[in-house]
Amino acid sequence: MPLGLAGPGYELALGADVDNAMLREMASGSELADLIWEAPDQFTADHAHVFRDAMHAHLAGDAERAGQLWENLRAIWSHAWSSSYAVLEFMQGTGLTRFSPVKPQHWVIASFEHHTSPHGLPRPHVHNIVLTSLTAAANVR
Repeated sequence: MPLGLAGPGYELALGADVDNAMLREMASGSELADLIWEAPDQFTADHAHVFRDAMHAHLAGDAERAGQLWENLRAIWSHAWSSSYAVLEFMQGTGLTRFSPVKPQHWVIASFEHHTSPHGLPRPHVHNIVLTSLTAAANVR
């Protein structure tokens, strides 16, 4: 289920779960932009190492160790989400004329993570689906 769909008039908190049917309805008639944050090499290595160790601990029946490692994996993903958010925030401020002629922009985004690339390689990434027809001018203070 996508995460992160929020925006004025949608009454959804940042990071809230979004129903796929609702997302399709909101996207009806809109172009979609899939802006992907791809993990750097060190993130990929850390992710693979912790994930592998967590799986081994789980399969060995060491629930305590597996739990600690899953917490480590969540912390690693927290950094990925923060990085993805920072890039999106920068891009909204810059404004993409394909989305809207105004600058800065406020986007409606559904984000979700993948732990591998489309080809099964260990390359974690975050998809950020922008509903371009819902792009609006940001309220700058």
